[in-house]
Amino acid sequence: MVKAVRVHTIGGRHHLQLENVELPHPGCNEVEVRHRAIGLNYPDLEDCKGEGHHAHHSVFTPGSSAVGVITELGTGVLNHRIGQRVGYVNPPNKGAFSEASILPTSCLVPIPSNITDEEAAVLLFPGLTAWMLLKKLRPIRHGDAILVHNVESGLGSIIAQWAKHLEAFVIGTVSSENDVERARKNIAGCSEVVVVKSGCCEFADEVKELTAGEGVAVVFDLVGKSTFMGSLDCLAPKGMLVSLGATGGDAPMLNFKDLAGKGSLTVAVPVLGDYVKHQEEILEGAQLLFELHKAGEIKVEIAKKIPLDTISKELDVMTKREAVESCVLIPPVPDPKNYYS
Repeated sequence: MVKAVRVHTIGGRHHLQLENVELPHPGCNEVEVRHRAIGLNYPDLEDCKGEGHHAHHSVFTPGSSAVGVITELGTGVLNHRIGQRVGYVNPPNKGAFSEASILPTSCLVPIPSNITDEEAAVLLFPGLTAWMLLKKLRPIRHGDAILVHNVESGLGSIIAQWAKHLEAFVIGTVSSENDVERARKNIAGCSEVVVVKSGCCEFADEVKELTAGEGVAVVFDLVGKSTFMGSLDCLAPKGMLVSLGATGGDAPMLNFKDLAGKGSLTVAVPVLGDYVKHQEEILEGAQLLFELHKAGEIKVEIAKKIPLDTISKELDVMTKREAVESCVLIPPVPDPKNYYS
């Protein structure tokens, strides 16, 4: 038996319960991974609130990424070993908010020795998402101007840093004057920073001024309601708005004719699993991510380490923030003797 966070009914922290769950032995091409650090990502918060892909499931364990150690091998597993440090992203049935999981080897990523468990846990999901956005969805080239909302968030920071590595002109938004210097130097390395107060949509003129009136090629919007229409006004002709969440509320209804009238714009709502499906792609993206981290091109600041058994107390606070910071869940150290009933 292992402890796992279970969602019995949707709607918030009061519906999360830490329970003992039976863990089966790994099957063919599967391994058991004992978690050491668990990523806390925006899609996980959506799942807990009943707004994600599991919204209609009666009982499930949320969690889309984690890092741990292989503790048992199933049949047919040749390229992994007991004791190996691995991470994973988007397992078939989620379930990372637990002490341990049974996983197919196709979703595993070996973790380099120079990265801690906690660093890897906060890097993997947003890092692979950033790689997907900047390399697959809309490849960023030297000199491209882009706008990244909420660069103080975990995902926003990594998008900005990776885009800077690709020699883009990165404009980041923050919600407070206190975050401007951090966005320029410490957490994102933005070329320019715009302060956008919570609920404010008046930033397009400043972005246009910073781009000599041309606008940006891409906007990465992690906020939603208050920034969506203003983001469209920031775009250059044939630009793309990439919607990556709604921490500030759902985006307003959009008339497609407005996209044509504003310069043949496009709106994308990408899901990582639709762009990165195969193990070769996962390993390719992870290798680049780890190399950039080792070179100091992508840095992470872990805002908080949260014991897994207190996640229900943290959920309400986190879902009210417009910036989801880089937080990591720390599971209790399980007794291997209690893994199986």
